Amino acid sequence: MGEHRNTGRGRSVAAGPVIVVITIAVVVAAVFGWFALRDRISDQGVDAANQCVEGSAVLTVAADPDISGPVEQLAARFNESAPVVRDHCVTVQVRATASDTIRAAVNSGIDNWDTAALGNRPGLWIPQSSADVEAVTDRGAIDGTPRAVASSPVVLAAPPTVADAVVAAGASWADLVRLQRDPQALGLPEWGGLRLALPTGSDTGATTLAVAAIAAGVRGDPSSALTVDQVSSSQLVSAISELAVTDTQAAAVSPTTTYDALATLDNAAGPGDAIHAVPVTEQQLASTDSSTLTAVRPLGPTPIADHPAVVLSGDETSTRAAARFVEFIRQPDGAQTLREAGFGVGDDDDGSTVAAPSGPVSDALLTVLRNPVLPRRATVLLDVSESMGTTEGGATRLENTVRALSAQFQRVPDSTELGLWSFSENLDGGRAYRIDVPTGPMTVPVGTTSRLSALDSAAARSTPASASYSYVSLLAAYRDAVSGYVPGRANSVVLITDGPDDDPSVPTEKLLTDLTSASDPARPVAVNILRIGDDSGSSAFDEIAARTGGTVEAVSSSDSPDLTDRLGKLLY
Repeated sequence: MGEHRNTGRGRSVAAGPVIVVITIAVVVAAVFGWFALRDRISDQGVDAANQCVEGSAVLTVAADPDISGPVEQLAARFNESAPVVRDHCVTVQVRATASDTIRAAVNSGIDNWDTAALGNRPGLWIPQSSADVEAVTDRGAIDGTPRAVASSPVVLAAPPTVADAVVAAGASWADLVRLQRDPQALGLPEWGGLRLALPTGSDTGATTLAVAAIAAGVRGDPSSALTVDQVSSSQLVSAISELAVTDTQAAAVSPTTTYDALATLDNAAGPGDAIHAVPVTEQQLASTDSSTLTAVRPLGPTPIADHPAVVLSGDETSTRAAARFVEFIRQPDGAQTLREAGFGVGDDDDGSTVAAPSGPVSDALLTVLRNPVLPRRATVLLDVSESMGTTEGGATRLENTVRALSAQFQRVPDSTELGLWSFSENLDGGRAYRIDVPTGPMTVPVGTTSRLSALDSAAARSTPASASYSYVSLLAAYRDAVSGYVPGRANSVVLITDGPDDDPSVPTEKLLTDLTSASDPARPVAVNILRIGDDSGSSAFDEIAARTGGTVEAVSSSDSPDLTDRLGKLLY
């Protein structure tokens, strides 16, 4: 039997397709490997950044106490986000510091920062208002343009009875001068006048903003910025000076803080109390949780504490970190935090506002407030003797003195009574003195001209004559002042001389005796003396002033920059 053998072969696979598949697999693996490597490199870069290859950095924020609380809350949230700026891990630290403290430190030189007294130098400053920024004299200390982050209008904190009376009177900011002065203006006989407290110590920005609003309103243009010249005008000097004294003739100004004044008012806000209201921001009042005080906003444009964020000049990491934190504050969550703390944000307060005063204007306002020009009766007795023709600084003593007098005449309140006498020897017939402008109210004309013009013109016509008969002239002016005494105000004779007296017939002792005889305890008149030049006759003039309750000021030369201020001290 034979066997059958299978002689067939199996089918083979072509090599080409296998190579293609292998090649594709290799390429795909390489591509995936590349992406994985790239992602790994990227992750390593992120890790390197998150590890802050340049180390850590601290951004110190100096915030006004009224806004420091919510800023601290926002700083904590910002820190939780682990911010990195220029490969630095940034931590924000907030320090509550009065705006005027930081302003003074910045003006003294940001590079001279007193770390021992003030802590670390801040990279970001959030003061109470743009007025604080305007008061910075070194603009190079500020990086970029400050941006407001939170606002609060300035209002009056007062007991409801007073607040209702201010509203019922339809009072504007300018009307507060009248309400302060007139005990009947509020319509509350048992309360009297407004009795506004005006603290000017540390952390009293609301006072400055309120007084700026009052001054702008008195000027008649409450929306545009005040100028120093306007603040120095008789109209505004008179108004601000009247604010400084209540209807009881007590000082409204004190070197305390706004919160001190609020506490005093909150604890004793009754008809017989020394103060009845104090300017504060709406947020400051709300933060006290007072149950006895309410806010009243006078009519017209409102002064605003706008809390600008001020990036202070420094290294790039600091300025970038500060800018980034400001943007964080301005986000919706930050705005909500500020609103919950009682602040307005953005367009929350869309009414018309009072322009923030510049630094020089703020200083001028506070200077008048602290040194009010109060109504008085004064007779200026001007030496026009030959020695007043001495040249000092390019002009004569008399010319320099007349210029200083003119500057003070411009500041006299309308309610003041003022006159000008001059003296030498035989100046008016047989008299040593001449009555150039009789003493009288500034509102009463002299002939056909205003009293101010008459005073300026008479002073400008003065020319040096001969000897100095100051004693006999002073006695005549003193007797006239006693005779014309006006109750309820300071009455004085202001003697301006480069001394000494040249009349041998009237020794000092005789003058002192005659002054005593002419005096009247019920009509006190002070002799205030401004001495120009050397100390000739100084002891005699000191005795004259002391005998009458007056004071003596002295300048070494009539071209001294102190002349105008010294004269102002004696006149006002």
